[in-house]
Amino acid sequence: MRIGCCKLNRLGIFPTFFLLAIFFCISLFISNSAYSQGSLQSYVKVRVKKGNTDGSQIVLFKDGVNVGTFPTGRGGKFEVRLDYDADYIFSFEKTDYVTKKININTQVPSTYPREKDNIIDFEVELEPQVDMTAIKVYDNPVGRIRFDHRKNDFGYDVDYSASFQKKVREEEKKLAEENKQKEAQKEQERIAAEAEKRKQEQEAQRLAQQEALRLEQEKQKKEAEARALAEAKRKEEEKRLEEERKRQEAEKIRLAEDARKKAEEEARLAEQERLKKELEERRLAEEARKKAEEQARLAEQERMKKEAEARALAEAKRKEEERRIEEERQRQEAEKIRLAEEARKKAEEEARLAEQERLRKELEERKLAEEIRKKAEEDARLAEQEKMKKEAEARALAEAKRKEEERRIEEERQRQELEKIRLAEEARKKAEEEARLAEQERIRKENEARALAEAKAREEMLQKLAEEKAKAEEEAKQKAEAEAKRKEEERRLEEERIAKEIEAIRVNEERLRKQLLEDQEKRKAELKKDAEDRKRKVLAELVSADKGELLVPTEDLSARYGSERTQEQIKLNMIVITRNVFNREGIITFYSRVEHENGSIYYFKNGDNISEWQYYNEIRK
Repeated sequence: MRIGCCKLNRLGIFPTFFLLAIFFCISLFISNSAYSQGSLQSYVKVRVKKGNTDGSQIVLFKDGVNVGTFPTGRGGKFEVRLDYDADYIFSFEKTDYVTKKININTQVPSTYPREKDNIIDFEVELEPQVDMTAIKVYDNPVGRIRFDHRKNDFGYDVDYSASFQKKVREEEKKLAEENKQKEAQKEQERIAAEAEKRKQEQEAQRLAQQEALRLEQEKQKKEAEARALAEAKRKEEEKRLEEERKRQEAEKIRLAEDARKKAEEEARLAEQERLKKELEERRLAEEARKKAEEQARLAEQERMKKEAEARALAEAKRKEEERRIEEERQRQEAEKIRLAEEARKKAEEEARLAEQERLRKELEERKLAEEIRKKAEEDARLAEQEKMKKEAEARALAEAKRKEEERRIEEERQRQELEKIRLAEEARKKAEEEARLAEQERIRKENEARALAEAKAREEMLQKLAEEKAKAEEEAKQKAEAEAKRKEEERRLEEERIAKEIEAIRVNEERLRKQLLEDQEKRKAELKKDAEDRKRKVLAELVSADKGELLVPTEDLSARYGSERTQEQIKLNMIVITRNVFNREGIITFYSRVEHENGSIYYFKNGDNISEWQYYNEIRK
């Protein structure tokens, strides 16, 4: 007698047939009486994931008492004889690996043959210890082996395995959420570090001797083209993935439908064969009725009762399998939606970071508003996912109730059918042939009606799921398109605003330059005649906070800028102007540095746009 371990594959336990005699262990657990009365022979093999079995050991407990600690043999093999009517715990341990336990209960009924040796074997895989969560999960046995009274043999406790697997999945989900939060925190820290790095780079650029403005404009143009190309590629890839997903989903539905039809056809053929055999048995029973009518009637009733129970059991198993397949399909569909959503979020996050790099000099309050909006969208998306999950659970519950009701109705129908058969048997002497034909016709129509009803219900459920899925996809597509349009409009408006501000500054500086030229010409003419009779010229130098209009006080430029170099700073609503005025032999030259609140900086000489390098190079002379 051997026991496989297919039910515990996810826990690292697999069937194996390796044998290794460890005689010093046998001497500790096997007595002379045990050899004479027979025992339960256990063969174990330990596997170590990403490592070897060196240093691994097995701690054995019998009825809660520590029997001893034994190193595994070569290749991780271990062999031991177990006494009947005892409870054993095998604890598999290795430093820096997750400890796993197997429970073997050797309690057997008194009728079980103990004089012969029985064999169980299993395999345990130890995994590296990566976090404390795994230790908590595996404190309890990962599998249980016990005597199965239904099989009259040893086997795995399937209910315990399922419960343990559920707990493992819950812990894995919790760990994944914690890792996701840590990754989000790391991403925030990385963004902050990048922002600090950009700030330092901006400070270093101030002293760089290059034509920064021209290079920045070319860089922005290339980045815009690259973003447009990346966006087009992303949309094309999303379209391809969506078409592939729909194709795979359609193929899965087709295969499931083919399997269902095949199963129904097999059930129909089996039912026909059963009816054929039943008619033959009834004919033979009729021939023997004169000799043992009462005995044949009782035997026929018992046979029909067992057949009805077998049919009911087969129908329940078939419906349970259909329910399991449908739940698996829904789970896979939800997983696909989740992966697609994560891919979309990842693509949006990458696009957002690229956009953030390009517009790194925007207002801080705009960044905060954007983060708040994205958080609201994320909350809405999570709420929508939760809603879809609850709806799927509600549909599954309704489907289970419907199937339970169908089972009850079927049982009631079978009970009524047995009652009708009993009544028909009592009336058989009067109309046996008519009752038989009527019974056959009733069974045929009933099976056809039930098959039609089930097919219609499945078709309606598939159609409803397809409609809900199409609706969700359309809503997600509309949201993505609206978000893309909104971002594009914001970018266009911001570019227009910056362009208007630059143009306004250029116009103001041009007016200032023209006025300076006029003033210089007049001043040269006056110097030839009379240095004291110079005309006063008005220079526009201040811009109002609201209208951007030039305020021009009347004064003598030579008097105001009498020194060789004069530096002044003008703070307006959204810009700061730093002006360096040079008076060289009566010729006045204006150098202006205009810094916007969003971080953009522009340089002018007498109203003409110049590079950063030219600006700092000339004011140092």
